[in-house]
Amino acid sequence: MIRNRILSLFIYIIGGVTLATAQDKQQTVTGSIWGNWFVQAGLDMTLQNPYGCNFSQVFPKGKTFGLDVALGKWFSPHVAVRGKVNWENGLPLFENKHLEWVGPAEDPTSNIDEGGIVILSVDCPVSVKNIFMDYDPDQKWNFYVFPRAGLGCNLAISSSSPMVGVGLGGTYKVKGRLSVYADMAYQVITSEFTGGVSGTGMSVAAGSNGFFDFNVGVQIDLGKSRGKFRKMYVE
Repeated sequence: MIRNRILSLFIYIIGGVTLATAQDKQQTVTGSIWGNWFVQAGLDMTLQNPYGCNFSQVFPKGKTFGLDVALGKWFSPHVAVRGKVNWENGLPLFENKHLEWVGPAEDPTSNIDEGGIVILSVDCPVSVKNIFMDYDPDQKWNFYVFPRAGLGCNLAISSSSPMVGVGLGGTYKVKGRLSVYADMAYQVITSEFTGGVSGTGMSVAAGSNGFFDFNVGVQIDLGKSRGKFRKMYVE
């Protein structure tokens, strides 16, 4: 089911980018390699979903909190690339004393003492708003969907596992370079990441093990462009 959803999202993205290319025959939006970069920093919550566990018990058995930082660039009003780091369950301030669904399975609460979990990911945000509506350099809102790939690193068991996922999010420009953002995504990952909490016997999760993450924070647009593209109309 998860695999089909991921495939459907990719088809949706390809169709949207094709539509955006057709629209660009009437106008060209220009930018430079140094323009339209941005940084993000915020808080996040992750809900673990190991194979065989009852997800209705995720509060509090699979809940973790952490921090995230990201660096990205919009190559056009339609497509961006973003590299992101999430550090989960690593600070005593965010400790969940009832945590059970992270490795090591024999002592899940020790996960925080060993550094917690680090998620390294690369996203490709595609602006749904700018594909289906005329791009406005002064727009306040932006909505996007994204495919994701990366690594989930459980520091407590020295495990690094590949993952893939999909997500959606949005930004709202507050003033000048400053925006706020909110994202959510679901990733599937190998059972090794769970540290014995779940064992599927498969080298690839194929939807059996996964986790949700929810992020909120601030975004700063870098450079002179301040997150805007210049429009040049073609006759």
